[in-house]
Amino acid sequence: VLLRHGRTEMNEYLARTPHDAPDFKDPMLIDTRLTQLGERQAQAAASNLQRLDVDFDLIVSSPLTRALETARLAFEPFPAVSIIAHPLCRERQWHGSDLGRERRVLEEEFGTQRFDWSLLPEQGSWGYWPHPPPAKGPVPEEAEQAFVNRLGEFVEWLRHRPEKDIAVVTHWGVIFGLAGRTVRNCEFVVTDTDQLWAG
Repeated sequence: VLLRHGRTEMNEYLARTPHDAPDFKDPMLIDTRLTQLGERQAQAAASNLQRLDVDFDLIVSSPLTRALETARLAFEPFPAVSIIAHPLCRERQWHGSDLGRERRVLEEEFGTQRFDWSLLPEQGSWGYWPHPPPAKGPVPEEAEQAFVNRLGEFVEWLRHRPEKDIAVVTHWGVIFGLAGRTVRNCEFVVTDTDQLWAG
């Protein structure tokens, strides 16, 4: 299952000011969070995921806060399943909202009881640029080929996992890049790792 995160502060901004508008200016909402609507969407996703009647063996989440918040809410009905934060499934870097935070900060906010942070370095960057994040834009765009290569590494990681039923909480760009599907906030795609590609 590939699940997109819920509605965020940046989604709200982009709804008012599209990124291709001539007057667009990056608001630098570093590591943007879910709105109240986004939280409700994630809670509704929990019910939809339960209806799949799947016993998830593993939950993987982007380390960006909007995905972590969604994972915590959407998979509340599956409390025994660990959530691994994986930097390879973070969003392609377009705006300040795609810059994350250090592992220690995430650990303080989300805890270590359910979240597994072992794939993030204990100090410094886990893939975002630069470190520390800039206070003002613009943010350098992640090259398309670098993004595709990163997704390819992530697919290989998934295929080598021993678990059978895996959920990935991630982003529009990642889901489109892996499955060729456009999804709204908190929509999900049911697929198989053999059907994923990086492109």
